[in-house]
Amino acid sequence: MYRTATALASLTTALLLLASCAEKYNVIGTSMQSVFDGKMVYLNHLIDGKDASVDSCEIVHGQFNMSGTLDSVMCVSLDMGEFHLPIVLESGDIHISSTGQSIKVEGTPLNDRLYSFLTSRDSLIMLLTDLPHRESQLILEGYDHDDILRTLGEEEATLRMAMDKLETDFITSNFDNVLGVSWFMELCNETYQRFGYPNTTPQIDDIYSRAPEEFRNTPVIREYMKSCEEK
Repeated sequence: MYRTATALASLTTALLLLASCAEKYNVIGTSMQSVFDGKMVYLNHLIDGKDASVDSCEIVHGQFNMSGTLDSVMCVSLDMGEFHLPIVLESGDIHISSTGQSIKVEGTPLNDRLYSFLTSRDSLIMLLTDLPHRESQLILEGYDHDDILRTLGEEEATLRMAMDKLETDFITSNFDNVLGVSWFMELCNETYQRFGYPNTTPQIDDIYSRAPEEFRNTPVIREYMKSCEEK
């Protein structure tokens, strides 16, 4: 009886030690928009094509907080009304602030890395989307249309090359974590939507050719690339 009690005590102690060493996340959010008060915030993880809720809470007086333990680092979507925000659920305090004009995510290494990349990417997207407006302006100013198309075409090509390099560098520098896998699959999903079936691009092929074996063997990547070969 004594030995059983001692064993149970030892097991309980071991479990408590394991729990205390588990990775813990803490999402701390602030919304300056009163319209969100009383609304729910969800952390959703895409599994088998469907959103699976990881955590949720209510926004009270512009504040929300979610915390828990992690089995592994994962990319999730923070869903708050019409906002769908990618974040990395990892150990530490993840600070999210919404002013209505912009949303800021910071506080943990992978989230800082992700949002530095997204900020640079958004800047390039803004320049690309502004090209039609610039074309209209230049036409109104009386410039030759052929000259306008040639100049803006060269600018578009330069911007798209910069975008490809930015994305490629981001993925290759994160081959060893969820950011690399997630953004590689983002490129694959965009390509799938464009063609209507699994396919690759020169950019995807280049990244895949440079990837380590562990990255290639990630189940979702292995499955997609296999589908491309079988099409």
